[in-house]
Amino acid sequence: MVVSGLFQRKRLITERQEELLNELRGLITRLLASFERFSDTDSGDARTLQEILAHLDELFLIVVAGEFNAGKSSFLNALLGDHVLPEGVTPTTDTITLLQYGDEPHSELRSSGLRVHTYPAEVLRQLSIVDTPGTNAVIRHHEQLTRNFIPRADLVLFATSADRPFTESERSFLALIKEWGKKIVIVLTKIDILTPAELEQVLGFIRENARDLLGITPDIFPVSAREALRSRTIGGNEGEELWARSRFSAIEAYVVDHLDEEMRVRLKLLSPLGVAQRLSTKYLQVVEIRLETLREDLATIDNIEQQIALYRDDLKTDVQYYLGEIDSIMHDLVDRGDQFFEEHIRLTRLPDLMKSDKLRAAFEREVVGEVSQQIDQKMHTLIDWMIEKNLRLQQSNDEYVKRRATQHSEKLIGNVGGTFDYNRRTILDTVGRAASEVVASYDKETESQLLVDEVRASIAATALTEMGAVGLGALLVAIFHTALLDMTGILAATLLAVGGFALLPAKRRQAKKALHERVGLLREQMRQSVERQFEREVDRSLSHVRERNMPFTRFVRAQRGQLGDLQQVFADIDTGLGRLRKEIA
Repeated sequence: MVVSGLFQRKRLITERQEELLNELRGLITRLLASFERFSDTDSGDARTLQEILAHLDELFLIVVAGEFNAGKSSFLNALLGDHVLPEGVTPTTDTITLLQYGDEPHSELRSSGLRVHTYPAEVLRQLSIVDTPGTNAVIRHHEQLTRNFIPRADLVLFATSADRPFTESERSFLALIKEWGKKIVIVLTKIDILTPAELEQVLGFIRENARDLLGITPDIFPVSAREALRSRTIGGNEGEELWARSRFSAIEAYVVDHLDEEMRVRLKLLSPLGVAQRLSTKYLQVVEIRLETLREDLATIDNIEQQIALYRDDLKTDVQYYLGEIDSIMHDLVDRGDQFFEEHIRLTRLPDLMKSDKLRAAFEREVVGEVSQQIDQKMHTLIDWMIEKNLRLQQSNDEYVKRRATQHSEKLIGNVGGTFDYNRRTILDTVGRAASEVVASYDKETESQLLVDEVRASIAATALTEMGAVGLGALLVAIFHTALLDMTGILAATLLAVGGFALLPAKRRQAKKALHERVGLLREQMRQSVERQFEREVDRSLSHVRERNMPFTRFVRAQRGQLGDLQQVFADIDTGLGRLRKEIA
């Protein structure tokens, strides 16, 4: 549909108008390029931009729209001065009909839904006219054709019939045209069926409702196309009377004379500008809604990280509490050991000192006692607590992600495709499902026992691999026995060799010191091993949480960067279009 363009060099437009045209073309081209970066662009919107970009180099385009049987075809026949288009009481226009100037009448179906009809009417030398199917046609394909063609219009002549003016469906269709920023002129047809009083009443009704809907009062032209066309046929005085009654001269003057070169240039620029502005605003709003959703998603991620940080802090605090209880058990053992040495390393107990087996039994009974069970019990309690905290953290993350997956989804679909929403919810569902599966398969007893074994192995590896102890308590007993035997052996050898009873207090102090050092060393080794193992367990569990959330985290951060760039682009284009509109208008 390439014809001589309004803006070809042979046309008389000013240099500034041509500059504005080039600016507009550049902004539309940039908007179209932005659509290629936006994953959810409606293909119809992209196609609309391509069409209005091409339409900039075509003749001024008037689109005649309205419900079927509103008299659109009759109106156009009267404007062209002949029966060019078929008329009837049923939907006769089953295609978009593009009327262009031609030396001979000719009709050709160019593509599905578009028929190009040439006719030698003078009005068609300076503009093209489109006749559309009725907006309320029984065949819904007709209405879709009309709606898709509206964005290309430089001016919309909206026909409404005097027998049913400004219906609800017409109101809805006019609202759609307004969204595209089109210049709208209302043609009231079939006025020959009304009395003058009825005509004024209908015009007042249309004027009031159009103002409420459009925000301005559009030009309204009442006509009788039937009388206008008859007047052209019969001529003479009767023809002149019919022409006067038809009131067709006003709309004809508007189309032929009022739409002069300057007016057509302005509307030619404002029409695609309105379409581009509508689409840039539409996608800017969609991007901003999605960015707001992503900001909430980032808050979700931050909240999970805060939970993880609190979890780690709680573990550190509570591990120290449990280790403090173990320290208390060991301090009590040292106190009992001091008392034991005070009672046994003395002259009156010399015979017992020489009996190592008896002394060992007494030491184990009076000092060690149930240390083995107490230490093991405290360690199991600590580990069970840690495992429980780990499970609660994963359950909390699971529930939080699931809640987020179902929040605000109604905002995300917007007016364009739902790829963003679909991908986001799919990722969230996957994360939530993976977390649920992990929690469901979590074996608390097995996890606890594995951690107990790891702690034992760590302590044994750093302190007493040669002892082959099975439990932590048993490990302690082995150390104390070793310390005791070392002391009693040295003590007995010294007494026998030297016979110096005066050495007993010094040996007692030495035994206490050795016990303190051995217990202190083991306590520090145990603390370090437990803290090291727990730190490793914390890192492992938190790593699992983060790994499950990673697809969602990557999606949010990647989308935020991409949408942030597009937000700036759409905002810049919208600002540029607004500035152009002010200058053109």
